[in-house]
Amino acid sequence: MAGVAKEGRTVLFVSHNMPAITRLCERAILLDDGRLLQDGVSHQVVKAYLNAGVVSIASREWQNPEKAPCGEVARLWAVRVRTENGQCADTIDIRKPIGLEMEFEVLKPGYALMPSFHLYNEENAHVFSTVEQDPAWRRRHRPPGHYRSTAWIPGNFLAEGSLFIDAGLTTLEPLILQFFERQAVAFQVIDSPDGDSARGDWGGRFGGTVRPLLKWSTAFNGGPKTEALA
Repeated sequence: MAGVAKEGRTVLFVSHNMPAITRLCERAILLDDGRLLQDGVSHQVVKAYLNAGVVSIASREWQNPEKAPCGEVARLWAVRVRTENGQCADTIDIRKPIGLEMEFEVLKPGYALMPSFHLYNEENAHVFSTVEQDPAWRRRHRPPGHYRSTAWIPGNFLAEGSLFIDAGLTTLEPLILQFFERQAVAFQVIDSPDGDSARGDWGGRFGGTVRPLLKWSTAFNGGPKTEALA
C-alpha cells in the first residue's frame, strides 16, 4: 500500500489497526455511525479515537471504597499508564519507556505483599507478567498506609498494537489473593516511521509480541569465501 501511494495514486484504507494507520497514512478520518467526527493528521485523529475510550483507557480510579477491588489486607485505588515524564497516556511511542502504576492501600499489618501486572495483546496472547521486586519491600511486612508501585517497561521492547493490563496483589505466606482486576487499563504502542526503532526501514507487517532493538554486528571481507572464513 505504501508503494502504491508513492506512485501518486490515492489509497483509501479502512481499519481499526491504529499502528498501521499511523504508519501508512498522512491523513485520517474518524467516523462514528456514519458521522464525521474528525479529519486531519493521522496521529491526531488516532489520539482522538483512543481518547474516546473506544480502544483504551490509561487511568482507572476507584473513589468509593465500597466498590474498589479489595481483600482483608489490601484495597486497590488506581491503576495508571504513565510516560517517562509522569503523564498518563494511552498512546505510547514504541521507543519510549512505559510506567505501569498501581495505587493501593494496606489495611492490616503483618503481611508481605506482591503487586503484579499481566499484559495481553489484542489477540489475547499473554505477553508477560511482572511481580514487584523492590528490595525495600520484598518479603517485608508492610505497615498500614498508602502505596504507589510502578513497573517500568523499557522502550523498544513491546511490539506495536493494543495492550491490556490486569492488575493483582497477593499476600505472601500465606498466599491469599487480595484483588485481581482484569483489563484494568489499556494502551496503544505506536511504531516510529523514522527508521530508528526495531522496525528499521521495513514498512510491512512485523510480527511478534515483543520487539526489542537488538545490537547487530557484521564482519566483511572482500576476498573469496575461503579467505573470508579463515
